[in-house]
Amino acid sequence: MTFDARQTPLLDPVNAALGVRLREQGQGGLVYEQALGARFHDHRGLSTLGSVGVLLDTAVAGTVYAALPSGKRSVAASLTVSSAGPVPAAGTVAVYGRIENLDTDAGIGVASGSLRDEDGTVCAIVSARGVVVDRNFDHGAESGAPELPPVTEPASGEDLRGRLGLDVVQGIALGEIPRGAMAELMGLEVRIVETGTITAVLAPQEWMANSMGTLQGGILLAAADLICGLAAETATDPGEAYRVLDLRTDFVRSPAVTGPDIRLEANVVRVGRRIELVEARIATDDGRLLTRASASVLRM
Repeated sequence: MTFDARQTPLLDPVNAALGVRLREQGQGGLVYEQALGARFHDHRGLSTLGSVGVLLDTAVAGTVYAALPSGKRSVAASLTVSSAGPVPAAGTVAVYGRIENLDTDAGIGVASGSLRDEDGTVCAIVSARGVVVDRNFDHGAESGAPELPPVTEPASGEDLRGRLGLDVVQGIALGEIPRGAMAELMGLEVRIVETGTITAVLAPQEWMANSMGTLQGGILLAAADLICGLAAETATDPGEAYRVLDLRTDFVRSPAVTGPDIRLEANVVRVGRRIELVEARIATDDGRLLTRASASVLRM
C-alpha cells in the first residue's frame, strides 16, 4: 500500500523530552530516530525494548495518524514488538514506519516498522493498530522540551551477574540495589516481590504527556517491559541472563499525566527451560484496567 502522508505527524511533549526526532517523511512512510545512552538503561546497564518504547509508539502509531485525512486524529490501540537482537547500549537508533492498511470508514489502521541501529541492523519489528478518536490535540511539544527529572549514576550490572535473580529484584524493592536509570527516570517503584510476581507503582509526570495530556503509549509499553523483565528475573539462576523477546500491549484507557499513581502487576505464567511467559496489568488504584500486556522472555 502506498503511504500517503496527509498531515504532519504530531510531536508530543514526551518526544521532545526524550529526544525523539522526525528524520524523514516520504512516500515510504515515517522515520524517527533517538540517541540512546546510560539514561535509558535498566538496572543491568542495558538498553531494552522499553528504552525505545516512546520511539516505537511515535514512529509506528504515528504513521497511522499521518495517513489519515486532514482533521482526523488517531491513537494507538495496541503495540506489538518482537526482538530480533539486543537494543544497542548507545548510539542513534531509528524506526522505519509504514502503513499496511487504512480503513477510514471503520476508523482503524495498521502500521508496521523496524527498529535499526546505526549500521542498519534490524533490532526489533513492531506493529501498531490505530483507532480514530474525536479528541482535541494540543501540540504541547511546540513550546519546547520539558525538563526531565535528574537520575543518579546508573548501575553497570557487573556485580549482579552471580546473584540469584529473586535476590536482585528484592534488593531493588528494598533500595539496596539501584533500580536503573530508566526506571528512575520514569519514577517506577517496585513494592512487592515474590518468585514470579512483581507489584510496582508509577507516578505520572507531565513530561510523559502526549498531545492530549495523557500518558503516551510508549511510556506504558516501557513500564510493561520493565515489570515483565523483573518478574522473569525472579525465576533466573545465578549467572543467567534474560531478554524480553516479544511484548504486546493493549491500551484500554489513557491515564492523565496529572492523575494519581498507577499500579503495575506482572506474573510469570510459565517457566520453560529457555522461555518464560509473563502477563502484566496496569491499572488505577481502584482497579480500572488501563493497559494489558503479555511478554515472552528468553533465558540465556
